[in-house]
Amino acid sequence: MTDSNGLVEEPDVMVAMRDGVRLRTDLIRPSGEGTWPTLVNRHPYSPHNGVMASIAREIAGQGYAVVVQSCRGRYGSEGEFTIHHPDVNDGFDTVEWAATQSWSNGRVGMFGISYGGMTQWMAALARPPHLVAIAPISSPWSWFGSCAWHYSPGVLTLGLALMWSASMVPHEAERRGLDCRLPGFAEAERIQEDEGIISDPALWVTASELQLQDARPLFERRPVREIEEFMEFAPWFRDVCDHPDPDDPYWLDISPDHHLDRIDLPVFNLTGWHDYFTMGGIGSFSTLSESGVSESTRRHQRLVVGPWDHRSTIPRPDVVDTVGPMLDPSRGSPMMRFFAHLLKGEEPEYFEEPAIDLYIMGDNTWRQEGEWPLARTEWTGYYLHAWSMANTIDGSGWLSTQQPRDHDPDVFVYDPKNPVPGPSVLGNTQGDAPDLNDVARRDDVLVYQSSVLEEPLEVTGPVTLELWVSSSVADTDFTAKFIDVFPDGTAVPLCQGIVRTGVAVDHPAPGEVYRLEIDLWATSNVFGIGHRIRLDVTSSEFPLYELNPNTGKRITHDPTGVTVPATQRVYHDRSHPSRLILPVIPR
Repeated sequence: MTDSNGLVEEPDVMVAMRDGVRLRTDLIRPSGEGTWPTLVNRHPYSPHNGVMASIAREIAGQGYAVVVQSCRGRYGSEGEFTIHHPDVNDGFDTVEWAATQSWSNGRVGMFGISYGGMTQWMAALARPPHLVAIAPISSPWSWFGSCAWHYSPGVLTLGLALMWSASMVPHEAERRGLDCRLPGFAEAERIQEDEGIISDPALWVTASELQLQDARPLFERRPVREIEEFMEFAPWFRDVCDHPDPDDPYWLDISPDHHLDRIDLPVFNLTGWHDYFTMGGIGSFSTLSESGVSESTRRHQRLVVGPWDHRSTIPRPDVVDTVGPMLDPSRGSPMMRFFAHLLKGEEPEYFEEPAIDLYIMGDNTWRQEGEWPLARTEWTGYYLHAWSMANTIDGSGWLSTQQPRDHDPDVFVYDPKNPVPGPSVLGNTQGDAPDLNDVARRDDVLVYQSSVLEEPLEVTGPVTLELWVSSSVADTDFTAKFIDVFPDGTAVPLCQGIVRTGVAVDHPAPGEVYRLEIDLWATSNVFGIGHRIRLDVTSSEFPLYELNPNTGKRITHDPTGVTVPATQRVYHDRSHPSRLILPVIPR
């Protein structure tokens, strides 16, 4: 079928994989005789909401054949859906199938956002001979740590894992001819399909609220791994809960960061400062640029980081939303220049340009850089201080570059029955993220703020917190959030992190004082005149992170729901100089 734009569209082509399972595939390419470079997108989401079809048409109009495929078990594809593992062989088979079609010139790239980025990494692990380059957008490239999806070190990213799994349930129930046990998620999917999220992004708000209404009771189920709806319609959620060890072969076999010898490709990484997967793009870029298997791989890495969250919106009061979408398929966009050079031989100077494009929040401008972290970084310690106690936003905690004196530690009680509230997912702009100033009025939140800045301060790069602590229990959590406080008091989160002491420390004992290093990910932000730097420290952010019951057990597996309060101490004296390490960039 040829459309009015001169493109040939073939929907619902069934492509056979090596095991005989056929995957539903849409093809869009220029009309007429000839062969074209080919771009493949594989994802598990509905093909009916118009977004990917619109993107595919725009790309095809630039002289590409575009293959958009549903993962096995999803939306017309045969087989059973499970996460990640099948995408290794399926990705290989699809790339090689595309390369041998009569309309393909044999040069194949892959692109896609979120899970559509993960499918690219899985395919790259299989090393299909015709795969020339990939463009994972807003995607992790590992399953543990700051570059990951499922686990921060030892802690399940519960909100994201649960919300995403629940969003996959309606189609699976429909596929089996059964009623959906999560009607809010089913209604959200209907809105996205029938109304078309591409026509009105505000519909995301309605869909998200419907999903949150259904998800809130799920967060309280115990044990989490045995949520009934997931056991029936998303059984792989149990696998995620059952494999918390980063050295488990379940993850290692499909973690690109553990198989650098198999990733011999140019990679275009694109992410947002407020995304779930900020460090996925940054981690891939920095690792492959420094340690790639070949000189060509090291040279052909590219990174773009903008002000977006995962839904391509901008959750800041001071950034005018004129930046454009995260996934921009227009001619001349960074991603399409990357593919034009590698697949079509155009843009001859592309890889002579700086490798990184960063959006500098606060200055609200794009800037090109040559390396990560920036070579001119001045690593600056901001030490934690408190005259009395730093509890609440009205406490005496402050940040300063001055070395600490011998002050008493700050103390708070972490009670898992009354956790510090957080959003369901990072960067959430859909209404479930609590106001940070309201949260900071709790006694179990320690707040450290700088004095009012008299000149702008740029922080661009990885942010780390060295925290000296003790606890009344052996296994507990500490969380920290890096915040920009505006002159009117508005608090904007920049980046954050969490550690589990039972994972980070070798056999921690109750009352023992030890040093934690908390990876707060990264940011690029100019703190303007009149702003303050702020650090919030506590032991929970629920439901974003899995609660630690302080018993040595996990809520994923313990059916009792038993919890124990923990008395936490944060030290900031001469012998225990807790400090926030900031990558300050000279102005």
